[in-house]
Amino acid sequence: MSVSADKILSIARAEIGTKATNIKKCKYNTWYYGTVVSGSGYDWCEVFVQWVFHQAGASALLYDKTANCGYAAKAFQDRGRLVTSGFKRGDVVFFHWSDERSTLVPGTYVSDHVGIIESVNGDGTITSIEGNTGSSPNGEVMRRVRPVSVISCAGRPAYSGSVQPETLPKAIYRVRAGGRWLPEVADLSGYAGLSGKAITDVALRVTKGKVKYRVHVKGGGWLPYVTGCDTSDSENGYAGDKKPIDAVEVYYYTPSDVVKAHGYLRAKYRVAPVGGSYYDWQYDNERTGGQDGYAGLFGKTIDKLQITLAD
Repeated sequence: MSVSADKILSIARAEIGTKATNIKKCKYNTWYYGTVVSGSGYDWCEVFVQWVFHQAGASALLYDKTANCGYAAKAFQDRGRLVTSGFKRGDVVFFHWSDERSTLVPGTYVSDHVGIIESVNGDGTITSIEGNTGSSPNGEVMRRVRPVSVISCAGRPAYSGSVQPETLPKAIYRVRAGGRWLPEVADLSGYAGLSGKAITDVALRVTKGKVKYRVHVKGGGWLPYVTGCDTSDSENGYAGDKKPIDAVEVYYYTPSDVVKAHGYLRAKYRVAPVGGSYYDWQYDNERTGGQDGYAGLFGKTIDKLQITLAD
């Protein structure tokens, strides 16, 4: 059976928000052990990964049925599919919370936790979907952003049919800063803006599908959504009114043929305040996993914008 990273991530993503109760009692442990279990010894981060691959009919891609992160990592290493750098979307990622070296998997740290990489970010972090994590006493399924420095290693399943970035629709965008419109930028080939100059207007289009977007004016409020991309059309061609912007919101509508081929995509975007570093990535107008529903911080004008489309 052909299984892609897209399918695995789609299944994992649908579980976000699921919580365990009664001391690690959850459907993932029930599936793994074949009966309802409860107790502090039933951590379920690796069990969640096992469940996701089982749901996809892809348990063979993990090589071993185990609830232990160390043994799971060793299964990948034994087959030459363990990496310690160059992490990719869809990798089964093992985290370490201490600097204790592993004797089970030489060349790595002891694996304390595991998840599935959803994206590799440009700021030295990865976004992953993980089970048995968060502040809930018994754990839940969450999307987490973690620094690469806490990654011990990652297993690389032998996926087939993975989405190639060049086949995906692109975001094309430009901004007005310093009193003039700057050249267009495609996806993450660069950024739109002028360092030190507040962005006042944003124009955005996508190569397939539809998008709506709006901006928040510093000291003011949100301006109406627009859907066009025409710098000569002040009504629906761009978002802004020549005043400094401190936040941006973008939402992408995935067309049916793209959904069939790749699954639903979202606008993934971020901004940087004038003179500062980028804020965290925002997906569409989501408010889960610490997201605000928009990129930016009210009261802080922005001078850089990046947008792409991602699943």
